Amino acid sequence: MNVLFLTVFIGLILVSLALTFFAFTRRASNWSSPERDSLMPLEEERTVAHRERS
Repeated sequence: MNVLFLTVFIGLILVSLALTFFAFTRRASNWSSPERDSLMPLEEERTVAHRERS
């Protein structure tokens, strides 16, 4: 019986962690959508132009 309580307790901790991470990633990616993310590899990269050494 003690194993059942331990399993339920660990399961609830894992579920709460998963929901917390899900909420965090949804809040952090306001401007993200599947359509936009799929087109990101086609965008031009912004690179820093290095000065040529003389």
